[in-house]
Amino acid sequence: EEQPTELSTDDVATTTSVDDVSDDILLVVESQSNETSYTGKNSSNNDTFFNNCVTVSTVKNENTWVRTVDFGTSNCALMNGNSVRGKIIITFTNNFNDKTRTINYTFANFYHNDRLVEGNRTVVKTILENGHPQASISLDLKITNANGGVITCKGNRVREFVEGYETPFNFLDNVFSITGSWITTLPNGKVHDVSITSSLIFKMSCPRIVSGVISISQNENNGTLDYGIGE
Repeated sequence: EEQPTELSTDDVATTTSVDDVSDDILLVVESQSNETSYTGKNSSNNDTFFNNCVTVSTVKNENTWVRTVDFGTSNCALMNGNSVRGKIIITFTNNFNDKTRTINYTFANFYHNDRLVEGNRTVVKTILENGHPQASISLDLKITNANGGVITCKGNRVREFVEGYETPFNFLDNVFSITGSWITTLPNGKVHDVSITSSLIFKMSCPRIVSGVISISQNENNGTLDYGIGE
């Protein structure tokens, strides 16, 4: 009987690269589903996730708002160094003061680091008892590499806004805690069952995860990515 293929570093790197896509999308969708939007038109302003290459437009139809975040047709660098182009189209109602809100979004020729991203998804935003905003994203992404290889990711990812939410115009003090689990299928057909076993901590002042643990299993092979304790 053929033995299960062991986890490889390259395959794990491909799986974790999908996390960058989902996290960046969630940041865009959550920040742009408020009453006001921050377009980042001033390129010298480092307090925004966007660069000056993005244009945000809103069409209001009674209680429903459709907001288009257009990154243009050439790569636009986000604050964390990832490049995007194309559009994210966000639909929501103007119930901005409700403790729970549902946001829908889709893509139009949207690329993240030169990979085509497709899918229609939902984000549920809530205010927790501790006052922290939380966003739960239903993952169902299809990502096509430049060479035609396809990656799919299905599951759930929850992001709690633990610091900086009271200063919306200062992006650099934002800190997020991420939990969730999902299944990623790689272009080579391998399937990774991924779960966060210790919350991932993101600080927007740092381009990488600062702490937390991810567990990855492939058939009977298991591995962990341990990002440390913040040092």
